[in-house]
Amino acid sequence: MNHIENRMFEEMKQLIDRSTLIWLTFMTVVSLLTGLLFLLGILPRIALWSLLWFLPTAIALLIAVRHYHKKAKILAQKQQISMMAYHAKQVMEQLQQQIPDALITDSRIKMRYLARHGVDIDAAMARLGQNVEKYNELAISFLQNSDKYEDTLYDLMQPNTLMQYATNAHILRVKVNELGLVNLTDTAFFHEIEAYAGCIDVVRSNWKKLSLELDEAYSILNEYVKSVGLTDGNHISFKQWGEQLQEAFQALETYDTQKAKTILNKLIQSPIDSDITNALRGIVSNIDEMLAL
Repeated sequence: MNHIENRMFEEMKQLIDRSTLIWLTFMTVVSLLTGLLFLLGILPRIALWSLLWFLPTAIALLIAVRHYHKKAKILAQKQQISMMAYHAKQVMEQLQQQIPDALITDSRIKMRYLARHGVDIDAAMARLGQNVEKYNELAISFLQNSDKYEDTLYDLMQPNTLMQYATNAHILRVKVNELGLVNLTDTAFFHEIEAYAGCIDVVRSNWKKLSLELDEAYSILNEYVKSVGLTDGNHISFKQWGEQLQEAFQALETYDTQKAKTILNKLIQSPIDSDITNALRGIVSNIDEMLAL
C-alpha cells in the first residue's frame, strides 16, 4: 500500500483497536469487581460462574478484531482506488478537450509519449513539415542503425581516427536532431567539437554518457514504434477508450472489481497518456491485492 492508503488503514486499525481495548477493560473491571464482591461476602459463590463468559468473549473479540482489520484494509484500498480513478478521470477530461476523436493507433496521439520522455516532438515535426510518416521512417531507421552508430564511434575513438570520429558524431547529431532527441543531440555535438579539437581524453571520459543516452533514445523510440503498430487489440478510438474507462469507473463504484479489472487491463494495452496508464496500473494492482485477501 502507498503512503496515503497506509495512513488511512492505520487510522481505521487504531479505531478498531481502541474500541476493543475499551471493551476488554470494561470486561476486566466487571470481572475484578465481581471477584472482589465475592471475597467481601457480598455476592454468593454462584456469582463466580458469571466470570466464565470472560474467556469466550475475549476470544470472540480478538477474532472480530482480526476480521475488521482485514475489512479496514479493504476499505482503505477501495478509497485509494476511488482517488486514483478520480485522478484518471480528471486527466481524461482534460485530454478530451485537447485531442480529437481518432484511432488511438494514430501517431499524433502516440507522440504524447515521446513528449513526456524529453523528446521535442513539436520542433521535430515542424522541421519535417508535420509529416508524420517521415518521422516514423526516421525513427525506424534510427532503431535499425543505433548499434551501428555506437559501434562505429567506439571503433573510431582512437588518436589516429579522431577526425573520422568527429564526422560520424556529426552524422549522429543531425539524425537525432531530426527526431527531437534534445539531450542526445547536445551530447553528440559535444563529442563532435571535442573530437575536431583533438581532445581524445575528453571524448573517452565522456563516452559512457553518450552510450547511455543512445540506449535511452533507443528504448524511448522503440516503445513509440511498437505503440503505433496496428494490431487487432488497438483498433479503438479515443472516444471509445474514454467510454470504456467510464464503464470501468462505474464498475468500481459498485465494487464489481473483476469487471473493472478486465476493462482496465484492456485499456492499458492501448495507452494514450503515461499519467493515466500509471494510474490504471495502480488501480489494477490494488484490485489484485483486494482479491487476494
